[in-house]
Amino acid sequence: MKLFPLLLSALLYGISLCLPALHGGNDQLGGFVILLFGWMQVLDGQCLAWMSNPVFLLAWLCYFLKADKMAAALLVAACLIGLDTFRATRFDKNEAGQQVMIDHVGAAFYVWELSFVVLLVLVLTRIFNTSGGSQGVRVS
Repeated sequence: MKLFPLLLSALLYGISLCLPALHGGNDQLGGFVILLFGWMQVLDGQCLAWMSNPVFLLAWLCYFLKADKMAAALLVAACLIGLDTFRATRFDKNEAGQQVMIDHVGAAFYVWELSFVVLLVLVLTRIFNTSGGSQGVRVS
């Protein structure tokens, strides 16, 4: 049963890479492109949202190491940092310097954030089940 949310989180993250992430005029950028090149927005000072990806990766590591409180904190941070996406106004379209002026975020953003939330729910469930069991409280 605990394997399903874990797989769902990974699947949602993978799906987000296949969906349009940013829209501007007639242009759109996919999630995979944002994953590969989003770090440039961090260096440019445009947006910090890309930093949610390494934070999410660290949260996965903490989950497997059973450092649940750290994983929960990292996942909350990933969700909040990811919201910085709404601050972005432009994105480099190609190496020639053409830019996309961002009108709105695409479905990839929401699926990406949902992948964080699913893992967070799993971690919080494990935290509360563990703490409930150690206090003699039975959790169904």
